[in-house]
Amino acid sequence: MAGIQTLPLRFSTPTVAEEFFFTRGRLRRHRHTKALATDFEAFRPKLDAALAEELLLLADRHEADAGVEFIDEELDALLDAIATVSLIEAKHDRGAMPYARYFASQRPSEMKRPILGGQLETMRSWVPSLKSSSNALLQQYGADLEAKVGEADNCTEAQAAAAQKLTDFRTIGTRRQLIDEFNALRKYIHGKLGELQHKHQDLGNGWADSFFRQGSSERVTLKEIDRRIGAAEMELATLKKQREHLAGQEEAALKAKAEAERAQKLAELQAAKKAAAELAARMAELEASLEPGAQEK
Repeated sequence: MAGIQTLPLRFSTPTVAEEFFFTRGRLRRHRHTKALATDFEAFRPKLDAALAEELLLLADRHEADAGVEFIDEELDALLDAIATVSLIEAKHDRGAMPYARYFASQRPSEMKRPILGGQLETMRSWVPSLKSSSNALLQQYGADLEAKVGEADNCTEAQAAAAQKLTDFRTIGTRRQLIDEFNALRKYIHGKLGELQHKHQDLGNGWADSFFRQGSSERVTLKEIDRRIGAAEMELATLKKQREHLAGQEEAALKAKAEAERAQKLAELQAAKKAAAELAARMAELEASLEPGAQEK
């Protein structure tokens, strides 16, 4: 009897279910194994519970993803509206205020990527300026944006929480426990089948192994090691891409925040220069009016 392969922890819950029903069906149908089917069937409630739990977690994750996508679309629409009004206020001069305060050297289309990345942090910084604007429409956009930013924060938190729960389920939670218990049950059943195979010599070699879809030897071969290396390399490549994507998002967020802060400082500097120029002009006017003979003129 060669032995059966231990199911790896990376197996999905539906795949575990396929393994279960494959073995269950054979145990229920063979004349020598119907008694073992009862022991095997006792595992079914745990499998059903795990499948139901994963479906709920998947549903929550997809709903959270949808929430992020839709609030991003609403922020995009509000960004376009702010761009239109502020450009009119700036007399279509992209280097003038208030357009430069919000967009600096970026185009509105560039700020929309990626979904709720640096865009959210940039638009968050606009709220005080918009709400204190002399333009009534920009003031309203500021109030709208403040509400949308709060909603976006809730959506991103929900998305992160849903993703984490699903990851925990698959790596350290229910699915891992399910596979560990199922592997123990499979080995127990395999041992009982081996006893039957020894008892009934007519069953032939490999009969016990045939009750398991993954019924191959546990002895590691060079081919199996190569297969595992290939799978590990693919998983590593995927993780590297995910890391690059996340690193890019963080970099974009920091860059957007820095640009927003710089734009705000430039706006304050220009306002200060304008005020200083107006004050200097007024001082010159007052000095001129106080010069001897000024009143006579």
